[in-house]
Amino acid sequence: MAIQQGQIVANLIHSESVIINKVLPMGGMVSLSYTGVNSQLANTRVITQAEFEALEVIADEGSFDFGGDPVRFALFAEAERIHSAHLFDPLFAVNCSIVDPLPHQVEAVYKFLLPMPKIRFLLADDTGRAKPS
Repeated sequence: MAIQQGQIVANLIHSESVIINKVLPMGGMVSLSYTGVNSQLANTRVITQAEFEALEVIADEGSFDFGGDPVRFALFAEAERIHSAHLFDPLFAVNCSIVDPLPHQVEAVYKFLLPMPKIRFLLADDTGRAKPS
């Protein structure tokens, strides 16, 4: 299958898949203009005919393939949720842990310790040591 304009291709550059903008045959070589799918960086590359035939067409631009592994998709979606959770919940680390901090502990860490430029002390708590015996 010949690669055409608008197709998404793998193996042209190592970092990501690309959308083919223009294919120009040049004797035994092929000039390809492309744009990165993720980076949106445009570039041109001249490759041999053998390299051109080795390129893998993933899909046409704008088409969707729902034939992927649903378990891997669920893992990816969960990883993205966890990765961006701190943007919506500043106490995410505390909320998803098995520790139930008291309000004064959360206040001490988030209002006093974390805003400091350099933390050079240990915050420790020993149950029952607050009152003199």
